[in-house]
Amino acid sequence: MSKRRWTVLILVGIIFCLLAGQAEASIILKTMVVNPSKTKTQTALLKAYLPKETKPEDIVELGDLKIDYDVEKTLYYVYKEFDLEPGESVSRSIEIKDVWIISQSELDSLTGRAKELVEALKKTAYFDTAITLQKDIEEKSSDVLEKQEQAMDALPQTHIAVYRDNVEALGSIKQVLARLEKLVIESKVAAGAATERVSVKATWWVILGVIVALGLLSLAFFIIWHRQAGIAVVKQKEEEEAKTKEPPRPPEEERRKS
Repeated sequence: MSKRRWTVLILVGIIFCLLAGQAEASIILKTMVVNPSKTKTQTALLKAYLPKETKPEDIVELGDLKIDYDVEKTLYYVYKEFDLEPGESVSRSIEIKDVWIISQSELDSLTGRAKELVEALKKTAYFDTAITLQKDIEEKSSDVLEKQEQAMDALPQTHIAVYRDNVEALGSIKQVLARLEKLVIESKVAAGAATERVSVKATWWVILGVIVALGLLSLAFFIIWHRQAGIAVVKQKEEEEAKTKEPPRPPEEERRKS
């Protein structure tokens, strides 16, 4: 079999692995090590760092490779030593779950929350601003989904790069949502202050009403008392006048009584 034929078979094998990995929501990463010497056998270390988002539990298939953690680089890596003949090379594949996807449900949750907040801001001075922020969130969410869909058939490196860009966009969406949350809080504070002002004003009106009512009641009592006092005075005068007008009794009648 010619050298060219072997090359073709190897390339076909790599492409098949990539497509199969994507169909199963996983990504196949390939790594290789070569003995550069043409005259002697050497021990070579195959070592490959995994993408920063990868955790051990995300690895589907590791083969005969081992995994470890680099504290300085804060990255996981796979490794294995091989005894290689002159010019010999070995390659290994690592299958990893496709964790480089932002779920539709997460984006729907954010846009749904934005809609709820906008509804809460209806009939407030913040409503127009809220509508603008909501549109910004919806547009950014659509862009994330579109870019992600376009990168699904791309090479792993491109797929991961698009995911990282989308993570930044997701952070921006959350910041805009936080602004909406703040507007709702501000609107409630403003409404509370207005209610408090109305409440204070109403309280003073109640106090004034009570004072006026007490004044009117006191006036009514005074009028009634004044009338009763006048009636008593008139009655007393009438009694006194009646006594002065009564004729004196005869002496004989006085003696009989005595």
